[in-house]
Amino acid sequence: MTAAADERRYLEDFAVGQRFAPDGEHTMQLDEMKRYAREFDPQVIHTDETGARDELYGQVIASGWMTLGVTTRLMVLARIVGSTPLVGVSINNLRFLEPVNAGDVLSVEAEVLEVRRSNSKPERGYVVMRVVTRRRNDGRAVLTQDWTLLMPRRND
Repeated sequence: MTAAADERRYLEDFAVGQRFAPDGEHTMQLDEMKRYAREFDPQVIHTDETGARDELYGQVIASGWMTLGVTTRLMVLARIVGSTPLVGVSINNLRFLEPVNAGDVLSVEAEVLEVRRSNSKPERGYVVMRVVTRRRNDGRAVLTQDWTLLMPRRND
């Protein structure tokens, strides 16, 4: 379930247990992985095919930070919060579970864990979602995290 691009979503639109499985996906490309890593995570396991052969995974793997960025992109494009900006307050329980390789096709899913009003600002509240990034090639989770999103409340 995703909201239409022109539809704002509010705190009251979310309920604990609500699940989202957007259709979007991203195929990891070796050149894209190496380019990202050269700029933001310059380690041999992310940048050099020859050097990576002698390391833990035996090949170039994507930077976990790139995987996190791809996850964010997929969540934003899914429009789970409609046209309301996706404003993050925190990320908790971030786990990099499996290496991501060139050719892996990533997708995301999310489940609402908590919905609560702000104690200090009655016009807003928080939605906590467990976000899971999966490799569609084999269905395995490669990244999990809990996002706390800032959401406006409806003016009743």
